[in-house]
Amino acid sequence: MQSDHGPEEMAEGHEVNDQADESPRQPSVFRREDGNHDVSRSPSTNDRPTDDGSGVSIATSLRNVAATLEADPAAGGEPEIACFPRQPRTLAEVGLSKAFLTDLALKIIHYSGAPSTAQLMRRVGVGQAMIQQILTSLQEERLCEVISQSDLYTGNYRYRLSERGTARVIEALERTRYAGPAPVTADQYAEVIRAQQGYKQAPSRSQITALLDEFVFAPEVADAVARALYSGKTTMLHGLSGNGKTKILERFALTLDGTVLVPFAIYAYGQVIRVFDPSVHETVEELTEPEVVKDDDKLDRRWVRVRRPAVVLGSEIGSESLDLAYDPQARFYQAPPHIKAQGGVLVIDDLGRQKIKPEELMTRWLIPAERGWDSLSLITGEKLTVPFDVRILLGTNRPIHELMGDDVLRRILYKVEIPSPGPREFAEILRQLCRLRSVKTPEGAIERVVERLYSQPAVKPRAANARDLVEIIVEGGAYDEREPVLDEESFERAMGLFMCQRGADEPA
Repeated sequence: MQSDHGPEEMAEGHEVNDQADESPRQPSVFRREDGNHDVSRSPSTNDRPTDDGSGVSIATSLRNVAATLEADPAAGGEPEIACFPRQPRTLAEVGLSKAFLTDLALKIIHYSGAPSTAQLMRRVGVGQAMIQQILTSLQEERLCEVISQSDLYTGNYRYRLSERGTARVIEALERTRYAGPAPVTADQYAEVIRAQQGYKQAPSRSQITALLDEFVFAPEVADAVARALYSGKTTMLHGLSGNGKTKILERFALTLDGTVLVPFAIYAYGQVIRVFDPSVHETVEELTEPEVVKDDDKLDRRWVRVRRPAVVLGSEIGSESLDLAYDPQARFYQAPPHIKAQGGVLVIDDLGRQKIKPEELMTRWLIPAERGWDSLSLITGEKLTVPFDVRILLGTNRPIHELMGDDVLRRILYKVEIPSPGPREFAEILRQLCRLRSVKTPEGAIERVVERLYSQPAVKPRAANARDLVEIIVEGGAYDEREPVLDEESFERAMGLFMCQRGADEPA
């Protein structure tokens, strides 16, 4: 899981483990701003070109891909495998031009030194038949040469660029420096994302209950949070800092079950958009060279199977985070966070502290979440329309009616307040933390501490205050070279060091 936000709500949460803190479908894949394309109409077969020599139309190949995606899950074993597209055998099935694949292979050889056939298969992401076609073309144009045969198995030759190939690769790098696995087309991306939506695993009631068992909430609060998380809908947790919002959302994101398919990159309008991000996507398999060859007739290795992603964003979000990011030096795009989170969750923490207005931020993502598709802008002016399969989870310390108007708030179906703990909840948090940190608690000590805290009008205890008090007592015991004890003396010292350093209404 990626956590891109700045200073998080430290110590937020009624948590007791010493880390307390807190669709309608769009059928068309492309849309242009000139209005000449009807986005309510799927492109017809006559709209699509054929391959340069294969005689197989791209429309036909896409129908074959769709048939693969709709295969009976039982026939493919795991649901995730049933969604995995088959290895393309022709240029039409790949959906990319011969020139693009040639340039890509040249760049990969350039960066790899002297890769073998199997290494090229893995790095380009195509099967043995396709890689042989590409290598044959490179040799015929005298762009690469065979330098040896690998010892792994017969026919696994190694290749390097010729002098002519070195000159050609410089030209290819001027067009784009992308040198990863071959991209999938936007059509192929849309088909796979939509197909795997039917296999998504929703969290069970028992999973959510187990997650919330780590926190101490009043029964009605725990019930409201559980129902919101179970719903699968956009959810906002709000309330004062230090009471658990951030940690609830992060823990929920970590409990996501199942896997999704993510392409290494998408190709649209002559542009490459990198999607796979190792800081976000946790792969669930690694292939060795022999397995790559063995798998040639099976799966399209331009895709990778990952754990359902969770992207956590904080106060650093700006308008640049909402759309495709073009790198003028590398000459390709990076997908925005919500595309990297496809099939998983997008957590926006500290809502209201971003560099963009909350209302603008929510409008950007809530509307695509409702309609099931999103529109991305390229610097050349084209619009790329893709499925939107992301759950949005929000956390904020601000009063929600100060963040946005009712017209936006109504789009957030679940809005749950996480209140500060009452005396009973605070006592239980303190008891469990003392047990966890091996702090001795004389009889009646916890009750006296809670009574003292809640009897002072100027003090409004948060859940995180229990952790902070215990931390000071543990460190004080180490300083005094004795076992930590929650007694009147240590409590008064902790209060003097901690609670009096700031006003009671400031964030804990």
